[in-house]
Amino acid sequence: MRHLGFRPAHPGLPAARARVARSTLWLATLTPLACADATGPAGPADELCPLAVGRGATRATLSLAAGDMCVLPAGGVQVVEIGAGNAAARYVMVVQSALRRPGATTLLRLDARARGAAAARVPPLVAPARVVPADAFGFEQDRRRLEDASRADLTFRMNARRAVRGARPLRAERAAPPDPGIVRANQAPAAPTPPSVGDTVIFSNAVHPNLDVDCDGIHDVTAVVRAVGPNFAIVEDLDGAGVVTGGRYEAVLGSLERSVRPVLSAYFGEPADIDGNGVVWVLFTPVVNRTTPRNSNTRILGFFNPADLADPGDCAASNGGEILYLLAADPDGRFSRPVPLSYATTGAVGVAAHELAHLISAERRTVLAGGSFASLEETWLSEALAHSAETFVGMSGAFLSPGGNYGFAELSASSANFGTYLFPNFRRSAFYMLGPHRTPVLGDAYARDPDGISSLAMRGFGWLFLRWLADQYATQGGGRLGGAAEEAIFHDLAGGGPARTRGVENVERVARAHGAPGAWEDLLAAWALVPIADDLPGAPSATQVKTVNLRDVFAALHRELEGRAPFARAFPLEAMGIPLADGTDARIDFELAASTGYYFQFESDGPHPEVRLRLTTQAGLAVPSSEGVRIVVLRTR
Repeated sequence: MRHLGFRPAHPGLPAARARVARSTLWLATLTPLACADATGPAGPADELCPLAVGRGATRATLSLAAGDMCVLPAGGVQVVEIGAGNAAARYVMVVQSALRRPGATTLLRLDARARGAAAARVPPLVAPARVVPADAFGFEQDRRRLEDASRADLTFRMNARRAVRGARPLRAERAAPPDPGIVRANQAPAAPTPPSVGDTVIFSNAVHPNLDVDCDGIHDVTAVVRAVGPNFAIVEDLDGAGVVTGGRYEAVLGSLERSVRPVLSAYFGEPADIDGNGVVWVLFTPVVNRTTPRNSNTRILGFFNPADLADPGDCAASNGGEILYLLAADPDGRFSRPVPLSYATTGAVGVAAHELAHLISAERRTVLAGGSFASLEETWLSEALAHSAETFVGMSGAFLSPGGNYGFAELSASSANFGTYLFPNFRRSAFYMLGPHRTPVLGDAYARDPDGISSLAMRGFGWLFLRWLADQYATQGGGRLGGAAEEAIFHDLAGGGPARTRGVENVERVARAHGAPGAWEDLLAAWALVPIADDLPGAPSATQVKTVNLRDVFAALHRELEGRAPFARAFPLEAMGIPLADGTDARIDFELAASTGYYFQFESDGPHPEVRLRLTTQAGLAVPSSEGVRIVVLRTR
């Protein structure tokens, strides 16, 4: 693990960038530290806090003006002093883990004590649980519904990856079918021959109702082509045919062609067209319906199955082409829970955008790059990219450009567009912000989807992190949506580069290429304050999500949804408050999941004494540098 180095400040830095926090330490051996360019090209430079070593401890005395921020590097920082002041002050501090090991947890203790506090402890402050209790949802059913949805998604993706473990991705062109009237999906002609409305297509189904994925196949799905465009073909499983009428499939096709394909091609790349038919199949089938138990609190809306990219010699059920499986309209509940006609067709475009992002990334890492299925992106980043795809389509539909710092009124001008493409990601990020330090942001101990509310929080972190990364480091001007040209960042992440890197290493690779800090710990330090400082008055530009105004959006959702979780507060992230006061004597034990942070706020409305903060393990020992702990501080007044 690389730490920020100790080196002299560059003499040529402009005054605005060389505003190093001035120390009033009376301890010896002050070491000058350089500015760490970890805040983005447009913002003020993030500073390393001056340190002093003495009396067996490494100390830092904060001497920050309002709007200044600094970073205490990992490795032995034990004491932080907030000097006495004659005026009101407020500091936001993040204790952050830079560990990149999924499932890792660091147990820490922060003691905060005012100089001159009585020797006898007052009842100490304790860290709030910061988990989402069932009653926070207002309705227990909502919690079960969200957890069931996450659990089903986890089950399918685990089983789908397991099914293709050891299988070879498709490489060769497929042979022409013997009968042009009825086509098997995995025997499409090599030359591009788009299907026609009325054609019959036979697909192999590998997905059991219990979400198991079987490369030997389960049964054939016979479907009829209902609508064809330049890039998509809508096909309807005959098992559930006859419900969708009146041009609804044509409307879905039009949205896919106008809104989804241009945006996702720019951000993620073109589908490979490995079956040579020139289109992505969009299959409305009861296969999806049957994966939802009748008594379930949720529904499976659709999926992409990586088995369809496998060589049929290794996975007989492979369809050898690009297929998105979507929920079929079923108002009478023949196959599982009833699915109203409008529900199936209205939600189809958003689901297709998410799954198409997965499909394109998977093809670029396997079929096109000559990789194996082990090259598929890690879950947390794969989901972050796919959820970002939803936002891109939603912004396109609302004619919004990156960097506009849009509030709720602008984002929700079309309630349908907001509800389909934008709201779900704000909800996921709110779950993350309710308890960021306990969120398994890199997945569970096996880098898999952690299930339940934790899964929603993981996805919320990934979406928000990538949104900030693009807002800070995208090339200015010329983007597909207008504003910053951010497509290159997402395109690079989706493919993984020549080595098909994954997860944290993939983010580091892309960050370096786009002028961001290239080490995960440095990038996290630059990110640390973003979840609490976005649109906070006086906060540096580097801490901002420049496309959306999180405070305005969350406050509006809190109001509109009458405090229903995860919008129980006007802003979901609540720092642990500690007063800068004569009687301050607090001990807070807390835990940090890998690559997360715990948030504190120290505040005084007037003159205040010096308050000394001591960070240790929960056993009272110095925090080992191997734990990758950093402290990031921002003074807001």
